[in-house]
Amino acid sequence: MVAVTENAQQPAAESVRPRVIREFRKHSGSVLGGFFGAAAFDEVALVPVAAAVDKTGRFASNFADRGVRSGFSAFLAIWGDAEDRAAEGERLKTMHREVRGRGAGDFADVRYSALDPKLWNWIAVSGLFVVLNSFTPCTGIELTDAEREVAYRQLLEAFRSLELPGKNAKLPATYAEADAYYEAMVHDELASNAFLRRVTADLTKLPLPTLMLPPVLRAALTPPWLALRPLAGRVVTVCSFGILHPGIRELTGFDWRPRHDREFAIYTRLLQLAWRTLPDRVLLIPLARNRIEYERLVRLHRSVALESFAPPPGRCPVG
Repeated sequence: MVAVTENAQQPAAESVRPRVIREFRKHSGSVLGGFFGAAAFDEVALVPVAAAVDKTGRFASNFADRGVRSGFSAFLAIWGDAEDRAAEGERLKTMHREVRGRGAGDFADVRYSALDPKLWNWIAVSGLFVVLNSFTPCTGIELTDAEREVAYRQLLEAFRSLELPGKNAKLPATYAEADAYYEAMVHDELASNAFLRRVTADLTKLPLPTLMLPPVLRAALTPPWLALRPLAGRVVTVCSFGILHPGIRELTGFDWRPRHDREFAIYTRLLQLAWRTLPDRVLLIPLARNRIEYERLVRLHRSVALESFAPPPGRCPVG
């Protein structure tokens, strides 16, 4: 994990609880975040992004696989070593050079370039906000303004390798700036579109991921998955749209009603129970779990070190 510590520059430091920052960091490596994955649909409310994703066809073939790939890349950015984070950032930038051109079908008149800072930064900030906004529903822990700022800067430092070059391509430096940027995008840039409405409607038809599943296991899991996926899709929809900006929720075409607030409360209470009771080997992805264990062992090694090599007070240094 990147070196953004509890002692990093922060406003109103006296209101920042170290335990909460540790819990937030742990949350950024939790599998429970998957319940909120569709909150990233805000990305395709920016029409050129929708045109680009639609044109590749990967979302249509198996959008669960695309979500897994995106998640693994984000986890590497957050929990990897500095060299691995830098390599992942360069890999993504290099591969996205090919994502440019004109959309198809409903987006035939839309031109896009994935490395346009307007598109690139919107996707990055979306990812940051999914982690930030799912923290309290997952854990039950409310962040103070100062803690939210520290949490944002922690994630921002992890995502530095993804920033594009150029002064005007930087990600928002503070949470307040990011929040203002997000609100401006919602009001001035985002729009409902056919792709956004289609992927929202398809959430109850979640495909079984193919990544890392041997063909035999996939075949065995498919029948029960087909029976369970309407419920799984419903839970993901309610959890995700429960943290989604209301303005974007309207753009998706999903009719959020008071009953959804009640559902959201039930699902998040269950997630919070899981957060409090399940062991890290279940809650965390292996990369995060191994990093936390490594840091614990480092603290153990350092705990036996001397504070000084100078002779004890009162003892003659030569005899």
